[in-house]
Amino acid sequence: MNIVVEGSEEYGTEVYAELFERILIDLGLTNRVEGAKLLIYPEKHLFIVSVRMRQARLTVMVPEVADLSEKDGGTFMAIRNESYAPALLALLWKLFGRERIEQLSRLEILAHGIPPSRLEDLALNPGEELRKDVLDAIWRLLPEGFKVRHNLFAEGVMTIISTEHEMQEEFMAMGRQLHQDMVNGLDLEAGARNGGDGEEEEDV
Repeated sequence: MNIVVEGSEEYGTEVYAELFERILIDLGLTNRVEGAKLLIYPEKHLFIVSVRMRQARLTVMVPEVADLSEKDGGTFMAIRNESYAPALLALLWKLFGRERIEQLSRLEILAHGIPPSRLEDLALNPGEELRKDVLDAIWRLLPEGFKVRHNLFAEGVMTIISTEHEMQEEFMAMGRQLHQDMVNGLDLEAGARNGGDGEEEEDV
């Protein structure tokens, strides 16, 4: 993973690169994020973050990522693929409540009073979970007060344009260009590009 920062203040760019890396480490996202590029211009009150994520399958069935066995009137789950553990735990909490889901260890879960047959047909959406997690990481990075935001989404790339005041067309143009560069496969070390994709936009 490589984080590239461009801006008008050299010290600030270094600080934000280190800060974003720490945030991604804290959230366990370093292996799920391919790279990021930040544009930071304090004099313009402009902060743009674009993140390229590693591709995740749209849906995956619970038995594909965990071994299920009956235990004490419930289901014991041994997770085989650690990258799906957060999404699986979140799904079980949502469907059955935290009081019935006991996390025995990092990769072991006991679902009290829930037979394996009720879990075999459950599907995870790791791609959606990853998008939420990366968005959370970006929110933590953005300076306080930069609450005027515009989001750009494409397959595997998320870009957030933020400012303290009114969103200007110049900011939108810079954000869209960075977003397209990332979608096109911008080499975060050399600046090269490849291929393309569509996007979704959203104001926050």
